[in-house]
Amino acid sequence: MRTLFLENLPSPGGEAVLERREAEHLFRVLRAAPGERFRLLDGRGGRAAAVVLPGKILRVESRDDVPEPEKKLHLFFALPRRSRLDALLPACAELGVWELHPCVCARSVAESTPNDRWNLQLVEGCKQSGNPFLPRVAKPEPLLPCVRSAAASGMELYYGSVAAAEAPETSAPREVGWVVGPEGGFTPDEEAALREAGAKPLNLGEWVLRLETAAVCGLAVLRKFVFTLVLACVVTVVCGGCGRDVSHHPLVRKGDYCRDLGDAPAALNFYRRALEKHPNSPVLFLRLAALYDEALNEPLAAAWYYSEYLRTAPASPERETVEICRRAALERARRMDANTIRQNAAMEKLRARVRQLEAENRRLDRMLNEALRRNEESRKKLEERKVVKPPTRAAAPRKTRTISR
Repeated sequence: MRTLFLENLPSPGGEAVLERREAEHLFRVLRAAPGERFRLLDGRGGRAAAVVLPGKILRVESRDDVPEPEKKLHLFFALPRRSRLDALLPACAELGVWELHPCVCARSVAESTPNDRWNLQLVEGCKQSGNPFLPRVAKPEPLLPCVRSAAASGMELYYGSVAAAEAPETSAPREVGWVVGPEGGFTPDEEAALREAGAKPLNLGEWVLRLETAAVCGLAVLRKFVFTLVLACVVTVVCGGCGRDVSHHPLVRKGDYCRDLGDAPAALNFYRRALEKHPNSPVLFLRLAALYDEALNEPLAAAWYYSEYLRTAPASPERETVEICRRAALERARRMDANTIRQNAAMEKLRARVRQLEAENRRLDRMLNEALRRNEESRKKLEERKVVKPPTRAAAPRKTRTISR
């Protein structure tokens, strides 16, 4: 289903009035025909499904609102040249960046301010990926005041470094920032100021990356690594303190191997079999909770296993982190239930409308059959009343009289 952008989404049943650019793309480029369906995004979490009607009308069939992500990703970046910025902005929208922070560094090579072109590139990224949240764009600021303000608000910051990166600390960040320097890199003073602000170095390899490459790679790594860092660190601590023999059980090791390969169902199978042999193992409870929470997207099951871990694990500083994860999973489950209720209500309305249309279709079929029957009777009556004229006789040849002299 193709995606269109509309800032003000109407309610189900309403007509979606697209901006000129989106309308031309829909009807002139895509040549949308009646009956085709499209997805609409408003950039604030609203999504809708719409159908094209005759007369180039786009009517909304259903709508739902996606809750804001619990953990938000920010990008602090030195402004690149325009061609590289055009490649960076859509990628940020596709990776789910919550807010962009243009920064002025000592070695910055370009100056620019957010404009309509920025917004257009971000909208294209949201349409490509289906991201319902259009990234926000802050005003350009000097690097160090911007980073210090973000660190003071509790944001966990990382910056690219070719030096050996430190091991990340166990924490539960709600917001994570990725700081990317200009093409010439950070100056020594800027890098020292970043460390003083609490930013942690993150090494993406031994080679120096371009600005837009470093931005995209760092965002992808942080999105996958830092947001799951809390559970990974807690599992490691638990494995060391709550029964290392369980973590080295063959079934557990097979489950870890499948989880690392991305085969969540197989990992779930091995963990459950191991749990049958060790029914009160905090290690297994936490592994299952992390698997349900991050890989299988079943927050209710994850919350239950988090609770089982808290019930069986000894007192430790990690319990507070696990409790935060349990509450977050319950909240996500509640939101998913609310969305399911709204979707079910919308589906019930659609089913009622389908039943109404089916009844109307049957009524029209009866009317059509009755009209055809009457037409056939009229035709037969006309044939019966038709008068057949007798064939006309041919005129007799005129006799000529012969006069003799």
